[in-house]
Amino acid sequence: EGNVFSPLQMVLYPAVSRYADVLLTMENRQNRDEISQLLSMHVLDHVLTSRTRVQRHNRRIKELTASSESQTANADNSTDLLDEGDDRWRDQGYTRPKVLVLFPTRGTCWIFVKQMIRLLGDAAMVDNMDRFDEEYGPPAMSEDGSDDEEEDTARVRRKAILKQKGPEWNELFGDDVNDDDDFKLGMSLTPNVVKSAGKKRRNVAGNADNGSGASGVSVKLFAEFYRSDIILSSPIGLKMVTTKKDDDDEDEETPTDVDFLSSIDICLVTRSDVLLMQNWDHVNGVLDCLNQQPKQISDIDFSRVRNYFLEGQGAHWRQLILVSSFADPHILSTFRRHSKNVEGQLKIKKKIPSDKASICDVMVRVKQVFQRVTCQSVTEVGSSRLRYFSDHVLPKLMRLKQKHTLIYIQSYFDFVAVRNLLLKREVDFVSVTEYARISEVSRGRARFLQGRKDIMLYTGRAHFFLRHKIKGARHLIFFGLPEYPEFYPAVVNMLNEGLSDKVQEEEDDVSRMPMSSLALYSKFDAHQLERIVGTSHCDRLVRGEK
Repeated sequence: EGNVFSPLQMVLYPAVSRYADVLLTMENRQNRDEISQLLSMHVLDHVLTSRTRVQRHNRRIKELTASSESQTANADNSTDLLDEGDDRWRDQGYTRPKVLVLFPTRGTCWIFVKQMIRLLGDAAMVDNMDRFDEEYGPPAMSEDGSDDEEEDTARVRRKAILKQKGPEWNELFGDDVNDDDDFKLGMSLTPNVVKSAGKKRRNVAGNADNGSGASGVSVKLFAEFYRSDIILSSPIGLKMVTTKKDDDDEDEETPTDVDFLSSIDICLVTRSDVLLMQNWDHVNGVLDCLNQQPKQISDIDFSRVRNYFLEGQGAHWRQLILVSSFADPHILSTFRRHSKNVEGQLKIKKKIPSDKASICDVMVRVKQVFQRVTCQSVTEVGSSRLRYFSDHVLPKLMRLKQKHTLIYIQSYFDFVAVRNLLLKREVDFVSVTEYARISEVSRGRARFLQGRKDIMLYTGRAHFFLRHKIKGARHLIFFGLPEYPEFYPAVVNMLNEGLSDKVQEEEDDVSRMPMSSLALYSKFDAHQLERIVGTSHCDRLVRGEK
């Protein structure tokens, strides 16, 4: 009672406030706002404290310099005062940007910035707010009031389809959010600014502010990177700025100007699970560019640069915060590689009780088999799984001539391997991927439902971005477990969808066999398996003899 923070915020705040590296892998729709609120407050506190310190030192140095020039008799005393504790004036890095925040979409960036401006209160004066709302906020919805019944029917049908995709998908890719993933934005904050009476700005309430002489914080959106305190960007957006194609080799990319990332104190990676579905290599590429020694030094006042930057140790004083809804080997590897903070690390992971596992959401009566594939190292997981599928699963499918078989493949590289195997064995199949055209997807789904194609290959990224509801499946094979635990029951519950009794009666006995579900996994898939079956069952499935 009386606590400002929620229980989760009270756990996070000590590590965040002492600038330790944090890996949080338990974000969900229920706690996302409180996590974002704490982190945005931490970012604002760091930037405003740093800017206030620099301004105070600027004023003090100016006073001492003026005193030194005007009072020649006391020049020695003034010089001693300037030299006294020389390191106290070291209050900044090579460049002004202090915080880097990575987002998957413009819509998620818009929500974060709005939250920061709300935390600043009514004293905040914001420049370019209208432009920010136009480019990053919800797209303008057309309200033409058309009386065309066909358009109204299509609109109602689309709303129903989008509702079926779930609230999580609609928050990222719905019609009322901006889902563009190529953007970059500079944001500057100037504390202790007196509102001028002649310049109109937007305050936090969205009203025009003519200036009342009160002290506040000036916020400028769309500032130049070198004049920004916070850089908000998507990984691909920042990569387009920091790299260019090599003229000799088009596949090779060389870094260009990354000096504005040389003095980053806080790097916050939000919605890491979504970034993982986009391209995690872009995230690693951005993190590799942080805290490098600058190439252009003409505008740097080295007397004000902190010693650890001069010694090339900026990465050891940088705070790295990764927020994700689940733990993944790629995310854990990145955190292990780039977490070098002298203040240590904090990793927060949630154990999954058996009654809260996603397998409990399966509503279809089907026998679910989890088959462990033996492999000795993580580099052999893909080849071992493909070998098991080729030697044990595929021959049985071909021998029984089993129809209506859906193969869910999490990785696109695994999809290419399975597709090539099926082509080599001359198996009749269709595929639904994130790169396929709409016409190809529609045609393939129709042929699979009608039984004209026996097998459908369905990639995990296609399900993440498009949330197709596949009809016509009676047999399911997971070629690797889904990253998102809710995908497992969602795909299993698709079994028998769209297959009427009449259609089943017209087909042979083989197609009317009992529905089945087979999931291939290895001991290196423990993270995904834990989210699906629970922590206790995961230990038994990974370490058990059978």
